[in-house]
Amino acid sequence: MQTRSARKRQPSAGKMFTKVVAALLLLLTVIGSGYAGAVFIKTQETLAKTQITIPGSKVSSKYDDVPSESFLILGTDETKASKDRNEPARSDVMIVGILNKESEQLVLTSIPRDSLVNIDYSNYDVPYGKTGVEQDKITHAHYFGSMDQSNSYNGIKLARETTENLLGIQIDHVVKVNFQGFVQLIDALNGVDLDVRYAFKEQDSARKADTITVEKGMQHLTGEQALAYVRNRHDDPLGDIGRGQKQMQVIQAVAKEAASFRSLGAYRDILNAVGDNVETNLGPNDYTRLADYTTALQNTTEYQLAGEGYIGISGKWEYHLDPNQLELVKNNLAQAMQGQEVAPIKEETELPAETDQTTETDSTIQ
Repeated sequence: MQTRSARKRQPSAGKMFTKVVAALLLLLTVIGSGYAGAVFIKTQETLAKTQITIPGSKVSSKYDDVPSESFLILGTDETKASKDRNEPARSDVMIVGILNKESEQLVLTSIPRDSLVNIDYSNYDVPYGKTGVEQDKITHAHYFGSMDQSNSYNGIKLARETTENLLGIQIDHVVKVNFQGFVQLIDALNGVDLDVRYAFKEQDSARKADTITVEKGMQHLTGEQALAYVRNRHDDPLGDIGRGQKQMQVIQAVAKEAASFRSLGAYRDILNAVGDNVETNLGPNDYTRLADYTTALQNTTEYQLAGEGYIGISGKWEYHLDPNQLELVKNNLAQAMQGQEVAPIKEETELPAETDQTTETDSTIQ
């Protein structure tokens, strides 16, 4: 049995996947290094390989004179094997970023994967009787959307639409990264050093249960171990909040390690990890255009949607968002989209309260 816990709180967890995006921008800075020629060509080839067309997406030329651009970052549990079998994937990480060009500020919002939200299945051919608008976990938007085979990117499309409806903003760009890419990225850096808060066992990137063991204390983690650490929440006394904190911890370690690398081989390995495991409607020219705003990475404001988690009437774990805090976040995001600088939202800081013990399995719809 594992302990679940939750409490209205807003920790600083938004940095977790943003640093992965920063790592993509870091690849562009290689142009100025001693490896400029070879790595630049490889970078352009890699970024072109990641580009996809999502139904309803704008063309990049329309972003030249707008005050802001918005991004949805999805971290999925998809593997190469599961993709080859056409298995749907859940979005375990959902981060919305707004690049405010007027104030050169990056505004980040982390959405817990189990957040109970309205999902509109009306325009999608999915099973389980899902034919209209219903309350469901936000991670299921990508999961069930992927089951509609009329378009390869319906999972991304429904995740974007659901996020737009939740936050009241338009999402311009989507970056989808699977966990295999996370593993390869860390292995390309020869692992990371982390002070692990507790010992645990977790499934690996291929979803094999209890195959990865991580001990408590200062550890040098491989890619698989680091992935297990950021995914684990059942053993964490802080539950979903604790998982967000661990993700931030790992990505900070990755960013630090990446900044110290000067090896051409390492850059090629990182590019391979990106190319094989990232899907985005951003094209190579978009990266070049957005590079003018990299100073926004030094001016970030972070929000995490707060709420309370418990077993719902469905018998499954659900995260119920605080409507008051959600409205505050939505108002700030609307201002950021208009080019206004926004500030952090003060929230309760007391520690989470423990709830009943439950267990989930990956073999059922969660």
